[in-house]
Amino acid sequence: METRVYIFAGFLDSGKTSFINDTLMNPDFYSDEDTLLISFESGEISYDKVYLKKSNTSLATLDYENFTTYDLKHLELEYHPTQIMIEANGMMDLNIFVKEIIPENWKVVQVLTTFDATTFSMYLNNMRSLVYGQVIFSDLVIFNRYNQNIKKSMLRNNIKAINSNTQIIYEFPNGTIDTMHPEVELPYDIQKDYLEIKDHDFGIFCMDVMDHPEKYNDKTIKIKGKFIGLDRVIEDGFVLGRQAMVCCEEDTSLIGLVCISKLAKKLIPDEWIVVKGKVSTVLDQEYQINIPVLTVENLNVVSPLKNEYVTFD
Repeated sequence: METRVYIFAGFLDSGKTSFINDTLMNPDFYSDEDTLLISFESGEISYDKVYLKKSNTSLATLDYENFTTYDLKHLELEYHPTQIMIEANGMMDLNIFVKEIIPENWKVVQVLTTFDATTFSMYLNNMRSLVYGQVIFSDLVIFNRYNQNIKKSMLRNNIKAINSNTQIIYEFPNGTIDTMHPEVELPYDIQKDYLEIKDHDFGIFCMDVMDHPEKYNDKTIKIKGKFIGLDRVIEDGFVLGRQAMVCCEEDTSLIGLVCISKLAKKLIPDEWIVVKGKVSTVLDQEYQINIPVLTVENLNVVSPLKNEYVTFD
């Protein structure tokens, strides 16, 4: 019989334990359940014994550097849980943990990751592969200790470049959720009919135009990128793109925009070009959503950028 597993990921003191304590207070989560909570680290906040007892939750701790599938199975046989919560250590490789270590009958139904918004840039710059390993599996990312001096676009776009499907929540230090301010502070004036996108803003533009194509309808855009290849569906269509480094130079994610030009078949893969044209929206038949398309009016081949990778500073 399968056992449901909820994984809470994040670095030390990112708010995982507080989040789990809050979850244990929710009757919808613990009603008619026998819960096993496995913790692989201990932060500044400890688990509330009252919450554990009230929610019928048993707590077990394991050393993240010294455990096996047998240890996990032994805990299941000892406590007979109907669901399992795992507080992952921030240094764990979730890819190996999920795919190779957890017992076969354990079904991961949700991965929730917490970050301290004030230290996210530090971890991204110094431990990018660990950030990637947590975000790529996440269904929900929560930025704790968020304040309005932190650029929300930097947080959001770095997460979305790794996992475009994950949901993101921004939580203020007092525990309330930010619902009033827009997610993206654009580095250009969206009210203008003509936008010349700076090289540094390529990623932010592509993310926003894909999320909100209606904002760019009928606007003229000038932008530089690489010819990635011909579009499989749209006649004379091609993809203008750049790579965003999500983990390391060997692990990148393509970010780009579909363009239309009679010159498409004459372009060479990885050739750098500057295009200018007007944006319109078309229905993607496969996904049944509107996507932006740039109809090219001018196209010029140019020299490559010194730094080809997209950033979201």
